[in-house]
Order: sequence, then structure tokens, then C-alpha cells
Amino acid sequence: MAWTNRYNLVCMDSAPIVDLEYRRKAATKHLDASHRSTFGQFFTPAPVARFMASLVDVKKGRKPVQILDPGAGIGLLSAALLERLGSRGSVTAYELEPTFQDGLRETLAAFKGKHLVVAKDFIEDAVMKVANGVARGGLFDMVITNPPYKKIQTGSIHRNLVRKIGVETSNLYACFITCAVALCKPGAQVVAIIPRSWMNGPYFLPFRHWLLQHAALTAVHVFDSRDKAFKDDSVLQENVIIKLVVGTEQGDVDVSVSNDQTFSDVRHRKVAFSEVVTPGDEDMFVHIPSVGAASTGGLPGKPLREIGFDICTGPVVDFRLRDHLRMEPEIGSVPLLYSTHFSEGRFEWPRHTRKPNAIMVNAETKGWLMPNGCYVVLRRFTSKEEKRRVVAYVLDENTLPGKLVGFENHLNVIHQNKHGLEPAVARGMANYLNSQAVDDYFRTFSGHTQVNATDLRRMRYPSIEELREMGERHAPESRRRAANSV
Repeated sequence: MAWTNRYNLVCMDSAPIVDLEYRRKAATKHLDASHRSTFGQFFTPAPVARFMASLVDVKKGRKPVQILDPGAGIGLLSAALLERLGSRGSVTAYELEPTFQDGLRETLAAFKGKHLVVAKDFIEDAVMKVANGVARGGLFDMVITNPPYKKIQTGSIHRNLVRKIGVETSNLYACFITCAVALCKPGAQVVAIIPRSWMNGPYFLPFRHWLLQHAALTAVHVFDSRDKAFKDDSVLQENVIIKLVVGTEQGDVDVSVSNDQTFSDVRHRKVAFSEVVTPGDEDMFVHIPSVGAASTGGLPGKPLREIGFDICTGPVVDFRLRDHLRMEPEIGSVPLLYSTHFSEGRFEWPRHTRKPNAIMVNAETKGWLMPNGCYVVLRRFTSKEEKRRVVAYVLDENTLPGKLVGFENHLNVIHQNKHGLEPAVARGMANYLNSQAVDDYFRTFSGHTQVNATDLRRMRYPSIEELREMGERHAPESRRRAANSV
């Protein structure tokens, strides 16, 4: 059976790939799930591997092509690329997990060429090659990788190693990409499937700066459903496939999208890099323009702080204040709000769930509470499958009893100098955030399941006067009648 993608490449179901797909599924079933989760080990499905290989430009000639596959598993990605290159390809595959090494050698042995399985820690070996000058001028022409996804602590060995290359990062996949690029020749092509989290937020800022200084981003592929790239492994992390070209000038970016890993409905468009990374943006947030739209453009207005407001995550971290939480309000307590109090378009407090509804006011808790008032509240965590990524609620100043209120850490709260907003302005702000234009824009650059305060702070907003006007148009009917009777 053959399938054709948008690059007009016909890929046949060759025996090695079919066999590898069976072996991948068998290995997935037999490998301990907690072990895989700990080390971020998720095998690449054959259709994804083939699509990734199709992104590589293959030039005619007889010159050997040096291929790097770090974290190779059983070698499906290498096999997909060798299918295209034939005997010209020479793979260096790093795999530290002993369970996979024999299978990896078997995979590579099915293809002509000189191939090497390196049973070493890729990051450690790569940094050593860079430090010793072995990698000067570059070692590889192509990289194809599905690196492990794992958060790493500040003092971890791998984090300290990658600092020697000049990158500070909080996840193992960013370490792998950094080291792979550092080992490449100028003009080398790098294709990777990685989480979308690197594209925005403060944690990956040094990585974004380093990566986009050393390589051009030439292609990005996204999946409409975030659980479809690794559906066999029930991975809910939203993934993207990216292509980089090392040491070349940045040009246009080819953006594509498919519903799932079958790639049966790939749509794409070419966009200017200025639509992907806004010129002059010090944070270098990476946007993914909507496929099919004429232009993503940008939102008018000013950043949140410039119009006099700010946003914070809820100050109350419940496990640190556990002894002071109460399931029901009582004397000496004030309302404590969780995401569960804001759902399905309405606010409900108290609500009888497993979450507390109140927090005691005392010397230990008072510093984490905010004055009762009119705030705009957003849940920090949504899923891509929800109808809207950004959902804002107005917490009316007359809704809750008492002078203080607690916001739990899974909420975002828009405030004015740590106090509430003017009610009409708050309603206008919520209406603006709940608009389709904002939701569409937010999705172009935020692939997180987290709607974080940094992203919302950077967005542009109408003026206070415009927000007030929007809020007045949507004032509650009882207030409009009262105003008209004056």
C-alpha cells in the first residue's frame, strides 16, 4: 500500500518498516509504563517517522550523508530516512537503554551503508565533542530525532552539561536539540518531533534565543488533536514536528497541519518569518499561524501593564496551607476559589466537591489573600479539545461575603494594583478575552494546555475607555434599568 503526502513523495510499506512497526508496538506493551514516563520514552509511530523523513531535502549525488539519530530507540526514524537515502546514508544512532540496543542494530543492519550504534549518554558525549573541538566544523549532515521528554532540575547533570554550550533549559528534549545542532555542519537539516512548550513562556527563553541564532526554522507541522501523534502511548503532550537548517539565513516558514498521525488531510501554507516571530520581540515567542487564513496579523491595543492592569497566578498554594483550609465556610474564614468554582460558563460558590471552599484568616494566610472586589478570572489549565482556550469570568464584587478572598494557584487573576477592577471595565475585559479574535490569536502561539500569566500579560488589549464601553453594553439588565430610571 502507498500513500502520498503534500511533498509528492510516495512511500511504500517496505518490509523493514512494517516489521519495525510491529516491533515498536510490542516494545511499547512490554516496557514498564512508569519507566517510560520517568525517562520520557515514547516510540515514534511509522507514519510519523515517514512524514518526518519526507521533510528532508535529498540532493542528488554520491557523497555519503552522515545522519545523527539521538535517542534512537529501535531505529524507526533512521529506517524511514534510510529508505529515502538508500546506500548513501550512514547513521550514528545513540541509545542508552540496553533493552533497545540489539533491536536498533538489527534495524540498521537491514540497510546498506556503515552504521554505528553508540551506547553512551548522548548529551554527555556531545558536550565532550564540542568542548574538545572534535565537533569543530560539524560532524553531521542530517539529524532526525524524537528526543525524550523529561523535566530536569536546576542542578541536574544534563542541565549543567548543556550550560557549557551556552543554553539554560528545563527539559531534556531541549538539551537533545541543542546538542544535535551543536554537532551539525553548516547547512545540515534537523527534523524533530518535540513538545510545543518551547515556543513560548519564560522557561525556554534562553533555548529559543540560542536555537534561532544558530539555525533557521523552515517548517512546522502541528496536529489538530494533541493526543494523536503518540496515540498508542496515550501521550497528551501537544507535539509539533519542526525542521531546522543549521547556520543559514532565516527565510519563510512552511506551516502545515493534519488531524492525526495518518497525515491523510495535510493542509499547509508558507508564511513570512515575521508572522512566526514578531520582529523586535525580546521573548522571541514562536507563533504558529493558522493554516488557511490570509494572515494571522496581531491584536490591536497595548500590553496589559501599559493600560494600568496586571495579572497574577492565584497566590494560594493549597498544600502549603493545608491546615488552614475548610471544606465549608465558618466563622473566621473567607472564600477560597478553585478552578472548579468556574466551569461551564458560570461561577458557583460554595460548591460541594472534593475541593475546600474556605480558608481561615490568620497571620500565616493573610499575606496570600486579596481584597474582595471585581476581578477577571481565568483557569490556567484547559485542553486543546475544548471549544475555547481562553475563558474569562467576572467575579463580581458583591458575589462573595467578607473583605478578603483567596485564589488558588490554578487560576489567573487580572487586577489593578492587587485590587479589583471597575465593574464595567471588568465586564469589558471578560468580553474581550472571550471573543473569537482573542481565542484565535492565542492559539497561534500558545500550544500549552496551560494558559499562563506571561502569555496573557504580553497580549494587547483595548484602552480602559474602550473596555468600559464594552462592559456598559453588556451590563446586567437590572443595572441598565436602574441607570435609565435616574
